[in-house]
Amino acid sequence: MTRTPTPATLRAPKPQQQTLSVRISDTLRRRLERAKDLMESTTGKYVSTSAIAKQLLESAREDRLEMVDLLAHPTDTRLEIRRKGDAQHLLSRAEWQVLAHFVRHGVEARSSLTPNPVSRDSFLILLDAFLAVYDLRTEGTAQRDAWYVGNLPSACRPTTATRSGRFGHVTPDVVRQTVTETRRRVSDLTMHATVCTPLMAGRNLSVLLEDEPLAGLEAVNRALRPYWAALWRLAARGHYVVTREPVRERSPQRRAIPQPAIPSITEGHYMLSFAREAGHEFSLLLSFPGALGARYPIRGYPAITEFLAMLTVLASDVSNRSWSGGYFVGGVADSEAHAPVCWFRAHDNGITFRLSAEEWRSVHTLMRRAWDMPDIRTAWDALALEYGEL
Repeated sequence: MTRTPTPATLRAPKPQQQTLSVRISDTLRRRLERAKDLMESTTGKYVSTSAIAKQLLESAREDRLEMVDLLAHPTDTRLEIRRKGDAQHLLSRAEWQVLAHFVRHGVEARSSLTPNPVSRDSFLILLDAFLAVYDLRTEGTAQRDAWYVGNLPSACRPTTATRSGRFGHVTPDVVRQTVTETRRRVSDLTMHATVCTPLMAGRNLSVLLEDEPLAGLEAVNRALRPYWAALWRLAARGHYVVTREPVRERSPQRRAIPQPAIPSITEGHYMLSFAREAGHEFSLLLSFPGALGARYPIRGYPAITEFLAMLTVLASDVSNRSWSGGYFVGGVADSEAHAPVCWFRAHDNGITFRLSAEEWRSVHTLMRRAWDMPDIRTAWDALALEYGEL
C-alpha cells in the first residue's frame, strides 16, 4: 500500500550556508585588517577577518568602507577633517565616524600619556552631542538602546534598568533619562569628579554614528556643529594616545615667520626661561638658586603638561601626595624631625631634585604666572588643538 506523504516527510531540507573562497590582494587584506581592528576596539571582543568580510559584504555601506580607508592614514585624515570643520564645511558621515572613533579613545584613555582626566565640561558636551544625534534616528532599535544605557554609570540609570546591568524593556525615553541624569551628576560640582564619570560615553556616540540609520547628512552636521571644538580636542587626545603623534602638518608649506623671544620671569630665587621651537612648540628651562644652581630643561607639550599636573598635585593639601606618570615621578616626604620635602625625578635621566614646601610653592607660582603671559597662552592654545586635552 502506498502511503500518502505527510507534511513532516515533505519538509524542505534546511538551507546550507555556502562557503566562498577567494584570493584577495594585499591592499584589500590590509583594508579588512583595519576594519577588524576597528571592530575589536569598539566591541572589546575578538573578531575574525572572515567575519568582517562577511559583514562588509552583507552591509555594502559606502560610509563604513570609506571610514576604514580614512583610518589608513589617521593624521592626514584628521588634518583634512580639521580644515573642513574649522571652515564649517559639511563633513561626510564617515569623517564624523573617524572623529567619534578617536573621541572614544580619548575619553577612555587613562595612562601615563594622559596625566590629566577629561574635564567635566568635555563630558557634558559629549553627552549633549550624543543626544543631538540620537534624536535623528529614523528607526527604533531596542537592542542598541539597552547597550547605550549599559555604557552609562549604573547609578544614573532609572529604576526600569536594574543595577545589576540586566535590563528589561529599554525605550528611547529610558536612554534620554539615563543621559540626562548622567549629565546632572557630572555637572554637580559638589560630587567628586570620579563619581558617575561616563568613561564609556564615547562608545555610544561612535556606534550611534556608525550603525544607526539617521536623517540626512546636513541634519547630522547641524546637530554636531555646536560641539565641534570640544569634540575635536577629545579626538586629538585620542589620536595622540593611538599614534603618539600630534595632529600636525608633517612639513610646513611655507617658511615660518620668526617670532620674538619670550622674556624670562622669576619667583623668589627661581627663574623660568623659554625657547621657541618649530611651529608653536617651546621649551622651559627652570633655573635653581645660586650662581652654580642647576638648570633643568622641560621640552614638549606632553612633558610640560605632566609637569604642570605634578606641580599642582604635590602643592595640594591632600594626604599621601604622590605622582607617577609617563615622564616624572615625585612625592612629598614627611617626617616628625624635618619639615615636608617635595621631590621629583624624570624617568629619562634619573636626576632627582628635592625642594622645601616653600620652594615648591614658588615653582608652582612661577608656572602659573608663565601661563598668564599672552605669548605662552597663545602657543599653548595652538598646541592643545594638535595634542588635545592631555
